[in-house]
Amino acid sequence: MNTTVVFSISLLASACSHYWQKRSALHFARYPDHSLWRKMVCQPLMLAIFFLLLSAIAWLYVLRDWSVSVAYPMLSLNLIIMLLISRFSFGEPVSLHHWSGCALIGLGILLVAVSAT
Repeated sequence: MNTTVVFSISLLASACSHYWQKRSALHFARYPDHSLWRKMVCQPLMLAIFFLLLSAIAWLYVLRDWSVSVAYPMLSLNLIIMLLISRFSFGEPVSLHHWSGCALIGLGILLVAVSAT
């Protein structure tokens, strides 16, 4: 499979894991009296762990083919994805500074990607 596709899988799975981690935290806050066992086996946490595992496995394949100096900066795309998720899925406020920072991150990723080709 193409490494760019595997990288995309790793990136999206990582974002899904972060999304479900936030959902897990909200679930724990909603049900503070649940036992530790019940919290450990709740659906949001199970999904967070599943996507984290999928992301890690895909990431190992990426590292096999890409240099670390390219691969790790590309992970910064996750920051942009999570900003969008925090705003549109969780309704969290996002300031102009956040958007500006993400634009700069995007520019940095573009520079790394262009230099790698």
